[in-house]
Parts: sequence; structure tokens; C-alpha cells
Amino acid sequence: MNHKPDNVTLIAPHRIFRKTLTIALRNIQQFQRVLFVAMLCLISMPSVATLRPLTEIAAFQTIMVEGEDLAAVLGEPIDKISLAAVIDDEMEPVPYQIDEYNSGGAVFFENWSVPIDGVQNHFDEADKLLFLQKDAGSRRKPYHRFDGEFLAEVALTDKDGITRYVYVIKGSRLRSEEQYVRYSAEDALVETDFYSLTYNPENHVVWDDFTLVNYIGDENPLDALKLRMDAGLITSFSKTTLNNNQIVAIPAGVHVGPIRASTQMDLTLWLFKMPMLQVSLQIHHYPKSIVYDVRMVIPDVRRKLLVDPTLSMSLDANNLLGTTVRTALGPKQPGVVDGEIGEVEQQIIEAGLTATENWIWASTHRNLDIVAFFDFLGDTDEPISTVYVDDKFLEDQPERFAGQLPNMGYKIESLPETGFFGFVTSLYISNGFKGDPEDFTKSMRTMPEVIVRKILK
Repeated sequence: MNHKPDNVTLIAPHRIFRKTLTIALRNIQQFQRVLFVAMLCLISMPSVATLRPLTEIAAFQTIMVEGEDLAAVLGEPIDKISLAAVIDDEMEPVPYQIDEYNSGGAVFFENWSVPIDGVQNHFDEADKLLFLQKDAGSRRKPYHRFDGEFLAEVALTDKDGITRYVYVIKGSRLRSEEQYVRYSAEDALVETDFYSLTYNPENHVVWDDFTLVNYIGDENPLDALKLRMDAGLITSFSKTTLNNNQIVAIPAGVHVGPIRASTQMDLTLWLFKMPMLQVSLQIHHYPKSIVYDVRMVIPDVRRKLLVDPTLSMSLDANNLLGTTVRTALGPKQPGVVDGEIGEVEQQIIEAGLTATENWIWASTHRNLDIVAFFDFLGDTDEPISTVYVDDKFLEDQPERFAGQLPNMGYKIESLPETGFFGFVTSLYISNGFKGDPEDFTKSMRTMPEVIVRKILK
């Protein structure tokens, strides 16, 4: 006979099963109700598309859309145009600027001699719409509303096939307050969230100060941008060198926008107290780069007076010992800055550069990397070579700090006999570029595919 304690109640097996089944069914029904409500919420809520994060290089690429590609915007007053993108499933104003261009293909300045290409203050075919790739967002849905009239959709498709969008708006009162670049004409100071650069007010070729966010070091890492012209007058026996003391750049106009600050310089090259060449120098400051756009028309008579002229532009660093340097055509092994030219550095110099293969990469390993590029404008195609000096004690005035540790850049080995001559030198700055220079320099020069679609009313 089975006995049980008085405080225990035995339940028949069929009753246990029936009760368990009832509880299970009740739980299933409750779960189904919760699932049904969740599905209704998902259906009723707009979906938020997520875009893969951009690399640092891609994020800060400046996208320039030609006016001729924005047919829906042509002729519109520039102050009525703005830009928006879908950010976190909301249409938001994003930073942008529209720069007008002159008939020579450079940024237009009222106080400069080159006339505007188009009608001032109206969006023309020669003008450009600028914004950063990182500010483009998901594609607009029908429920995305915004102040103003939608004129055009600009689609950016990267090498991975991912597409981002911005929208050109007319008549919106909304503007982004973000200012990636700040400029003070009074202080000759350019500031971004990444670097600051102070020019000498008497000569904007001369740097008075350069600082970089997160740089590891107490001293100013960069000394000066150095322009040099070597030439003889009538005969090579009278050869002389012009430096930053004789190459004086005075601001003739400034355009400051959220994406870049552009300064038009009036620059004259004086040789033996004679004004030999009048040069247009435009300096463009972006959030993480600086671009020098140099253009001149060489008069035939004055060019005949110059014998074996060369022109160089280089960046002199301050005491960056341990910096490693590579170039597009140099050895794979980097040269090391130590105060004297070593075997690898000599190979870098001898390898030279060409008009199409000319990147220079310097890594300080102290949260400062610099990559430089060189481009000729128009039909200019003169031979170029590498400027590279690694010397603790060499003085090359004018400069703030003694020594060339290192001094790197480009030398144009001859000037055209007559006519237009122009080139662009670009400096990209980072706390550290990742990967091989062959790869990240290519990424810097590879822009996304841009497709513009008119938005029908």
C-alpha cells in the first residue's frame, strides 16, 4: 500500500496533462497577440535605412557637382538654393556652398581681373555645388517633407555600390549651422575642427603658425611652405634664386563657406627689381586639406629674358625626426628622417616623379600624416622632379626653425616658352592614414559616381 504525507496532494496524470496544455495554449495565444501588435507597429512605422559607415578619406571628400549637370537649378538665384538630406529618417538641412567661377576656370572674385563665366549671383553652368560626402543620406521617401520646393536629387554611388543622396531645394528657410571651415581676414587665421593655420598678414605664402588636433609633440610640426624660382636674366651666368621674401602674396579677395574658404592672392615675381611674372594664386582650405592653385600667362618677351627657369613648391617640417617617407615611384622601403640623406632617401630623390605618378607620403608616427599630389592645369606638361632635403643644420631662409627635417615637395624643371601655365598642389592631412599608400592615395583620388535627377513637380 502506498502512503503519502498529509501535506502532499496527488494529481492524476490526465489532469496534469490537461492543465499543462491549457497553460501552454494560453501562453501561445498571448504570444500571438504580442507578435501581432509588434508586426502592426513595424508595418505602420517608416523603415529607417542604415548606410555603411564611410572611411575617413571618403567621409571628408568634397563632392563638386557641375552647374551644367544641374539643369533644374540653372538660372535660379543662388541665395534661394539650399541642400537637404535624409538623416535618421528625417529631412534635414546639410552644409553646402555654391561657388561661382570665372572664364579662366578658377573661383570668381569681384576684385580680380578675370570676368565671371555667367551671371553673378545666379546659378550658371560654370558654377559648382559643394558638399561633403559624409552629409549625404538615405533616399527620400514620399512621407519625407521639407520646407521649399524639391528641384533635383543628387545620387552618389561608391565603389562598393552603396548609394547616398542629397536634395537640392529652392526657397527653403532652413539652413545648416555647421561650418567646417572658419576664416578670419583680420587675423589671417584659418581654422577647422582638425587644424589651424595662421599666415603672415604681409605675405600669405609665409606661415606664422600651424597646429593640429591630437598631434603628439610640443613644437610646431610644420615650418613653412616654400616657393622658390631659379632663373638667369638673359644669361645663365646671372642666375639667382627668388624665395618667399621676393615672392609676396597679398589677399585680393576671400570667399568663406561651410565647405571651403578660398583666398585670391595677388602675387608678383620680382627678378632684379623687375616685375617678371604676374601670378594668380588661389588657396583653398578644406576641413582636412589645403589646395594651392597657381596660374599665370607668360608674356613672350619676358619669357625670353629668363634663362633655364625652374619653379618649386615644398613643405618644410620642423624637427620631425623618425618620420618615414615614401613616394609614388620610389622604393617600397620608406626613407627615415634622421638629419642626413641615407641610401633609401637617395633612391627616393633619384626615382623622381611624373605628371601622373607623383604622390608623396610622410608619416610622423605622432598623429600627423601628410599626403601631397601635383597636377598640371590645361596643356602644361613640363618635367618635374622631387624636392627632398633631410638636414639638421641647413638654413633655407625665410623660415621660423633651422634645419630641413624634412623639406619635401615638387620642382618644375622648366617653364613654357609662352602662354598659359598652371598647376595645383594638394596637401591632405590626417592623424594617420591606414593601409598601403598605393591604396589610400588611390582612394583619395577616386570620387563616387554622381547622377543628378530632376524632381518633377
